[in-house]
Amino acid sequence: MNRKFGVIEAQLREAITKAEEMTTELSTEIASLYPDLEARARVADASEYQLTASGVLYRKHAVKNGVPAVFVSGVIPVDDHIRTIVQGTEGMDPVLMRMAKSHREVGQAYYNDRHSYNRIYPPFNVISQYPAGMDIPKYNFYYLADETHNPNRRTVWVKEPYVDPAGRGWMISCIAPVYHREVLEGVCGLDITIETLVRNLDLDQGNDLTMLMTSDGTVVATGESCARMFKLPLKAKHRYVDTIRSDTLRPENHNLLKSTSLEIRQSIRSLLEERGRIQSIRIDGMNLVMKGRYLEELDWWIVSATPRS
Repeated sequence: MNRKFGVIEAQLREAITKAEEMTTELSTEIASLYPDLEARARVADASEYQLTASGVLYRKHAVKNGVPAVFVSGVIPVDDHIRTIVQGTEGMDPVLMRMAKSHREVGQAYYNDRHSYNRIYPPFNVISQYPAGMDIPKYNFYYLADETHNPNRRTVWVKEPYVDPAGRGWMISCIAPVYHREVLEGVCGLDITIETLVRNLDLDQGNDLTMLMTSDGTVVATGESCARMFKLPLKAKHRYVDTIRSDTLRPENHNLLKSTSLEIRQSIRSLLEERGRIQSIRIDGMNLVMKGRYLEELDWWIVSATPRS
């Protein structure tokens, strides 16, 4: 069990480090655009951006042309200053596209600025997906990197996995602040698909039943044998295609602390409260020994349950 923990932990930490390095690079690239914002805006094609009757500014042909989508919610009325920011930061498009195209674990790459302006790749229909008047700095994928939550200005993780509102499945986000002249201009990020994050992990190896679980008991990845044992949905494709209304959306039936089985709920609660110490559990007539190892970067647990004769 300890060897398997070590292998899975090492693979996850490698993926975490890679994502952090890419997000830091993205932040640096975006920050470099701000000193020459007005000059950059003058050479951009202003006709690409259209203002709707509801006050939303968007990029008309983003999906058709395969370039990053743009959405300015209008919660702050769109004026010449905001248009200058939008047009002047077009220079991040190549790096957003490269991040998403060159790294299969990246579901999407994006930038959110303090005026509720979003630039994101791959593109989608932002008008139907996002609500007008959306106050982006109030969402966790922004505020967790702001001056209050991240005074050291580091690359950080949104530690709760969520269902991507653009329909790309379960994600976890790595974000970084973008500062110019000591002002937080915005927050950039990479959404990492959990499917690719765990693709190379053997969660059904040997007799161990292994799962990755958040600190609130939500299972984000496991093998089929473990899913059956702990009465989890098998290969469910969770998608959320409504407009964004809250920080996160996670199916309740993946949370073992809310399992219909009292024994499962009690065992997982004890495992978390006792910081991964060995627990014994009996499910459907089978005796199991469970142990957990904490992954601090994501606030996740690697949990292994081994049949005991």
